Amino acid sequence: MKLGVMPGATIPAAELKSAGFDGMQLFWGMGDDADSKDPTVEVIDATLAAGDLALTAMTLHIDLVGPRGGIEADVQRSVQLVERTAGLQGRFGDTPRPILVWHPSGYPGGDGIDDVAIFNGLCSSLRTICGAAEKQGVDVAVEITRAGSVGSAETFLHLQDRVGSTALKVCLDAANFVPDRTPLERAVRILGPHTVIAHGKDSSFRDNGEVDAYGPTGSGQLDYASYIRCLLTYAPVPYFVLEYYKTREQLLRARDIVRAAMDD
Repeated sequence: MKLGVMPGATIPAAELKSAGFDGMQLFWGMGDDADSKDPTVEVIDATLAAGDLALTAMTLHIDLVGPRGGIEADVQRSVQLVERTAGLQGRFGDTPRPILVWHPSGYPGGDGIDDVAIFNGLCSSLRTICGAAEKQGVDVAVEITRAGSVGSAETFLHLQDRVGSTALKVCLDAANFVPDRTPLERAVRILGPHTVIAHGKDSSFRDNGEVDAYGPTGSGQLDYASYIRCLLTYAPVPYFVLEYYKTREQLLRARDIVRAAMDD
């Protein structure tokens, strides 16, 4: 399991390899005028070449569903980006297939919420997206997150059962949804056969069980020794991508914590 990073200037790109990092996760555009913010192939290649890094995954932050069901424009954009992700074949290092990580936005809010329509909309949207992914040879990895429309390991299993696609996978970030939804080892064990990439950050909690803050590995309450042990046992992914660090020291401490857990 090799280590990856998110883009940024925390460590100069030319020093990442010697610091122990082999990959980088990049992002398609998000927010208003997202299409105009998509990186070109030339920009992606230049970013990777600066550190002699593999592309661990492309990430797409998008809703797919609103309070009353699916959002067709989001589905169409996602299908287009499945095709563009497929076009990056050959840059993904040890990963067998290109990965598009779908990071759901927050669970739909506002008036007129229809929870059944939301779940049905997710199923319909992902059938279309994963159908395109199957044809293109791309894995669509859901980043499960407690505040989003796919908030637990069990929700993913229900979704997968309804979607029925071999392209529907998991981007596993334990800090996003355990321990308040699913116990750590059970979550990794459940999701292991479907996990194609993993993330490393940390979380801390208020007395009422709600998340107080997310931060870099080692800053919260996630049991990293158990997390890495479970990943190596149930989901030995090619890349473990660190995130939420803001300084060189935070990134290198996170690296050392993960390395120590891998060596145990």
